[in-house]
Amino acid sequence: MGTRLGLICAGAAALALAPSGYAQSLAAERLEATMMIAGVRDQRGIPLSEERLQISIDGQNATTTLLQVYENPTEAQIEGRYRLRPGSGSHVDGFAYWNGEQKIVGEVFERQAARRVYDNVTTRRRDPGLLEEDGEGAFAFKIFPINPHEKKRVEIRWTRWLERRDHSVRYRAPATRRDADIVIEIAGNVKNLRSPTHKLHIDKVANGLRVRSDGAITTGELMLDWDVEDANWTPSAYVHAGATQAEEGWFALSLAAPSLEAKSVTAKDVTIVIDRSGSMAADDAIGHAKTAAADMIRLLSDKDRVNVVAFSDEVDPLFTMPKLLTPDTRKRAIAFVEGLHDGGGTDIALALSTAIKLQAQTFDGPRVVVFMTDGQSDTDKAVEAAKLDTKDVRLFTIGLGKEVNKPLLSRLAAVKRGRFAYIETAASIEPEVARLAAHIAKPLLVDVSVDVEGPVASRLYPRTLPDLFAEDELLVTGRLRGTGIAKFTIHGKLEGKPVSYTKSVDLGKAPGRPWVGGLWAQSRIAHLLEEISLGSSAPEMVEEVTNLALAYNFVTPYTAFLAIPDSELGQMRGTVEAMRDRKRKIMADNPEVTALGGSKQHGTSSPGQPATATESINSDVDGKDDDDDARGGRMAMNDRMGADSDEEYAMASPTKRRFAEASGLDSRRHGCASCATGGGKDSLALVLVVGVALARRRRRRA
Repeated sequence: MGTRLGLICAGAAALALAPSGYAQSLAAERLEATMMIAGVRDQRGIPLSEERLQISIDGQNATTTLLQVYENPTEAQIEGRYRLRPGSGSHVDGFAYWNGEQKIVGEVFERQAARRVYDNVTTRRRDPGLLEEDGEGAFAFKIFPINPHEKKRVEIRWTRWLERRDHSVRYRAPATRRDADIVIEIAGNVKNLRSPTHKLHIDKVANGLRVRSDGAITTGELMLDWDVEDANWTPSAYVHAGATQAEEGWFALSLAAPSLEAKSVTAKDVTIVIDRSGSMAADDAIGHAKTAAADMIRLLSDKDRVNVVAFSDEVDPLFTMPKLLTPDTRKRAIAFVEGLHDGGGTDIALALSTAIKLQAQTFDGPRVVVFMTDGQSDTDKAVEAAKLDTKDVRLFTIGLGKEVNKPLLSRLAAVKRGRFAYIETAASIEPEVARLAAHIAKPLLVDVSVDVEGPVASRLYPRTLPDLFAEDELLVTGRLRGTGIAKFTIHGKLEGKPVSYTKSVDLGKAPGRPWVGGLWAQSRIAHLLEEISLGSSAPEMVEEVTNLALAYNFVTPYTAFLAIPDSELGQMRGTVEAMRDRKRKIMADNPEVTALGGSKQHGTSSPGQPATATESINSDVDGKDDDDDARGGRMAMNDRMGADSDEEYAMASPTKRRFAEASGLDSRRHGCASCATGGGKDSLALVLVVGVALARRRRRRA
């Protein structure tokens, strides 16, 4: 049976649309992974003595595990404050730290409850870890105590969909040390792999590439670029089928638009709307808006027409309608922008409706409104103003300042088939404006919709499918129920003519990809958080966000990672057990999520128990703490899967890996101690010794 999905209601478009010109845009986004000494005014950093990055990339989904070792250089006991910025769109799903040689693996709990446990334990001068969201694409946690000259190890895992520009994909991650140990495994059609930041050693393997760093050229981050060998307008489809016909699975469907030839760019009307209200004084948002607007005017073609509208609680347009960009018009528009000052209230609805009305009705080309604001206005009125307009006007919103109302600006852009961009700092202005100028040059694919034939598709995100622009990418995620061939078709109009692009996948033969389930959950959570931020007071939305985050193991505004040994819980033991009981119930209510990998997907140790130093949280690639010992386990794993080498294991399908894990042969996921040492009588003896030691320890505690 077929499912026709026109997707015309508003939703979280920003999450599923990769920005055009992303190579410039992402380069302006600051990435970091640092630990500072808490309570020191000069923000002194704790020296980093070791750094390892383990990266697994499947198509455009990247999973990164970062291990860092910090050393307290002082003679005093200190508290460390760790901050991670892996970039917008990243989702942390693994966290651990070490007490000496004991690795404490974190568990995702409801945020307020985790905070209560953390606060109670730290008052007794114990050292739990609590990892929480700390702004856009940022996470933070505290570690106490770090003793004089102690080496403190931390490990974090995050996932991210890598945006594609035309045929190119870029990966970025924080990497501080020049000698960082970096291993990357990339599955898929990859060619022309290159890095402006690191020297690479590249080996071809069965289904992609295995890459090691031979040293950094520059420090601060790792950057990789590669090309995808696909013809223009070729969709990509990834699936993870349900375990049974009655059980739902997941899919991710993407389509990248090609570059736009210069001769294809058509003349357009561009109305730039600038918020000059009093709230724009914060963080110099008004200054950023003026700079961005002036840059945009300079980038427009002399064939374009332009207007500028300034607003607060009233509206002040430069012209009565867009004017052709002669040298004099360009000069007048820039001067108007540079002369603006902040003050007054904010009425986005009035400004938006005015800008749309000022469009020339006799103009045959594209009509575009670029809206620059911090979004501090009446949400319902602003969204209603966008919905009431039926004219063919694209709306692009730019959020300015740290207090920007991102959900509102994202929703406004989605309603009018445009894009939302965020300018955090002055350094972000130029690349974001260049990206936006490329976007508004010309929409390539319009009136976009998706068909799914075969299995029944449901709960697709984003809810709105906007136009697809040059060097842009569309990403759609959803649930699937059924078996057989799934035929995905993206419909639209190209140059005014109907077109369709199809990708078929045999659910019974396609390799399982558990990350597709996580990608869908991220999209669903983003949609719910947007609804909540736009004023929805439905408590069931908050509950669903929390339950999804607990089931799929994500840090969100309502959840956090708590890492603490059971021996440190004290009077909070009952609270933690209650949190674990709740999580077990949620997992029982979501058996399909358990089928993705369950606790093995999200943690390598039993809750609250220390892991060994050789374990790597949630990692699909082996750790390096004890490489020789781990190699024995990989050899046993390879034997079970029919792989001849570590490389073949690394590129094996997740389905094969899960089978081997269930057989107790994956030392990295700790199925058995003998596998971790390569098997044999010596390994059996080691198991017996460890077992006796643990039994004695339990008797002493009892």
